[in-house]
Amino acid sequence: MVTRRCPRLWRLVLPMVVATLLPLAAPPPAVADSQRIVIGRISEKPGSHFVRMRALADHLAEEMAADGVTGVDVVLVDTLEEMRELLAAGRVDMLSETAFMALRLADSGLAEILLREWKQGVPEYHSVFFARADSGLKGIADLVGRTLAFEDPGSTSAYLIPRLTLEMAGIEVAALERAGDPVPDDRVGYVFAEGEINIVAWVHRGLVDAGVVSNLDWENEGETPLFLKDDLVVIRETAPVVRSLMLVRADLSPELKARLSEVLIAMHETEAGQRALRRYFEVDRYDPLGRESLDGLESLRALQRLMEP
Repeated sequence: MVTRRCPRLWRLVLPMVVATLLPLAAPPPAVADSQRIVIGRISEKPGSHFVRMRALADHLAEEMAADGVTGVDVVLVDTLEEMRELLAAGRVDMLSETAFMALRLADSGLAEILLREWKQGVPEYHSVFFARADSGLKGIADLVGRTLAFEDPGSTSAYLIPRLTLEMAGIEVAALERAGDPVPDDRVGYVFAEGEINIVAWVHRGLVDAGVVSNLDWENEGETPLFLKDDLVVIRETAPVVRSLMLVRADLSPELKARLSEVLIAMHETEAGQRALRRYFEVDRYDPLGRESLDGLESLRALQRLMEP
């Protein structure tokens, strides 16, 4: 399976960094065999994401050379199932994921949550439901029979959490092909706007009755311009959840887990570490999960199970 993925990845990034990709010509070996660490990622953009991941890989390789780590490789796959196979085979040792995906990997027994990942200066975020101020909508119960705009099926804050919030409140949803399609009287119709600013614009223009974005996007003038926001009102906010997490393979040695945690936590304390973090998906820092974050993940796990068939 891995060898099938590698040729496609090779063609995408060969013009950029031939020498760096040489270890990926064959499936990367398990750490226990070669003392090489492998960072994985589920990605639909392997070309640009490889460059970002390479920044973290190079930093870890330099910091952990004295620990017997001879190099750090990067592997990208398309699906969660492929990542599970790599973890089970010992061919991926660490990866970053959103809270929902992290829980699915952790619950499979193949990975463990190691650290919390800060972005945009915060470790957590929440969802914001909003509508036009003149819509008469006061809460999510008022959305029944109306149309709601989500971002895309992979968005934690602008699809998964708000959809679970609706279903936890006993509100059923119905997928629509496009804004303007008729909505069942007893359900909330939803469409995907494929972008936060699109959600805001659609609500402002009346193409949909309400939208949902993260609080970070709601507060960001680039995603929610003030001239649009002035006509909008918040009708519901959800509880905060961890933005993203760093996971490690479950059967990785305790010593290596501890050393990886130590290096990652210290990265933001040096200029070189800060540069690597910025290039690696604009991460600010890593820290251990506190009690509140762990409780939040448990609540998210309970919500997630409601969606399972």
